[in-house]
Amino acid sequence: MTNIKALLLQDNSDRVHPIEKMIEEPGYEVLRVLASASDELLKSIFTLQPDLIICEDSYSNLVLSAERRIKKNIPIVFVGSTEGPLMISPIPNRPTAYLTWPFTGKVLKAMINLLI
Repeated sequence: MTNIKALLLQDNSDRVHPIEKMIEEPGYEVLRVLASASDELLKSIFTLQPDLIICEDSYSNLVLSAERRIKKNIPIVFVGSTEGPLMISPIPNRPTAYLTWPFTGKVLKAMINLLI
């Protein structure tokens, strides 16, 4: 079985992201990247060649801007907080999932399998 390379876009905190713990098992390779400028994200996408991107919904503009520049539709899992609705609109004609906390690793993996 080929590993699924998931690019996990995160803020600059040192805490281990709960999503990383959810998919830390055989079959998944988690590539942690700090949220930064679009150019840095582009470089990470080119270098790491992820199969999918997982990020907080607040990073949607950054991710979509980088993706448009490389002209590649990488599946994306957007994660929102429980405090309110997701901050982005549905994106037509692209493999996208939207999850809000709380969710389990089983739900996250099911979404990934549907997208890949």
